[in-house]
Parts: sequence; structure tokens; C-alpha cells
Amino acid sequence: MEVVNNKEGRPLEHYLGLYQAGEAAEMSARCGLTWDGEAFTIVFLGETYRAAHPGFAIEGPRELTDPERILFLRYLLDGQKAEPLGTFLTYRELPWGEVYLQQFTGRCIKRFAFSYGSCPEKLEKIMARLPARPCPQSDAGWDVELMPGLTIRFLLWLGDEEFPPNGQILFSDNFRYAFTAEDLANAGDIVLTRMKKLGAAL
Repeated sequence: MEVVNNKEGRPLEHYLGLYQAGEAAEMSARCGLTWDGEAFTIVFLGETYRAAHPGFAIEGPRELTDPERILFLRYLLDGQKAEPLGTFLTYRELPWGEVYLQQFTGRCIKRFAFSYGSCPEKLEKIMARLPARPCPQSDAGWDVELMPGLTIRFLLWLGDEEFPPNGQILFSDNFRYAFTAEDLANAGDIVLTRMKKLGAAL
């Protein structure tokens, strides 16, 4: 999968142009998405959306942000559905992950650890509002389903008087077929932003 820089130029317009020129049937078969002749059905963070083709008008329970719309487009343009094999990968282990590791660590892992390292009860309430299930691999671990079959594992070790909180974010092994490493940095940021909004409403 080609690595792209989503921060340069006008990415939404660029990807939208490619999407409009693409064939809906090919996207449907490659991505494993239902296509009814007018729109794709996409389940994202437990919510169902319809994305029209070629216009890309999106209907769903909430208005998507531009980063979320770009993530949809990236999957439809270059992603491929694959079943998970049951293992989880660190960001470094993903293709091109080493290139963006520093960005991902600061933007996602540290943000996660320091946002919730002293308030696991709040994290539990937030995760109850997402398609998440507990994971026993840390002090407060959660598996969040980004899209069907694509699971992001958030692991949190709580801080104390001696050590600061620490975290790790892992991806189900089939993410390597669905997204590039830079896309996954954006995906992590999207999920954390959604978590922040849910936390603010508590």
C-alpha cells in the first residue's frame, strides 16, 4: 500500500476526486462492504453510516469530522478486508511504522496515558459508550472496534508517586491490509478525540 502524507495539500478534496473516479463494485468487493447501487454501508465505532458514490454524501447518527471522512476514503480507495489471525502488533511492527513512530507515540500513546492514567474509572465510563470490551493485559485495558474485525487495543498502566502513567496501543494484525501506518496515527487520534468528547459529556 502506498504511503501518503495526509497533512500536505488539500487531502479531502484529493481523495474525494480519486473516489469519484473509482468503481463502486470494485471497492465493495475489496473492502467487504455492502453496496446497494447508491451507497456503501460502513460501521464505524459501533455506528452505521451510508456513504454515497460518487458524491460521498454520508448519512449516519452523527456528522463526521474531516479526519474521519478522510479515513473512510482511505479505506475505500486502498484498503482491503482481511480476517484477523488473533495477534496484535505494536505500531513499530506495522509496515512503515518505524517512520511515523515518534509522531504516533506523542500524538496517541502519551496522550492516552496521561489523559487517563489517574482516572481509570472515567476511562471505564467512556469505554462503556464505545464498542469496547475489557482486556486484562494491563491495569486498565480495552479493545475498541474501529470497524468490523479491526480492533485497537488500548493498554494503560496507572501512575503512582514513583512512576508516571504508561500506555501502549496495539492493532489487530489485519490492520496492515486496511490502512497505512500514517492512516493508523490518524485513526488513533480520531478514537482519542471521540473518547475526549464522550468524557466531557459525563
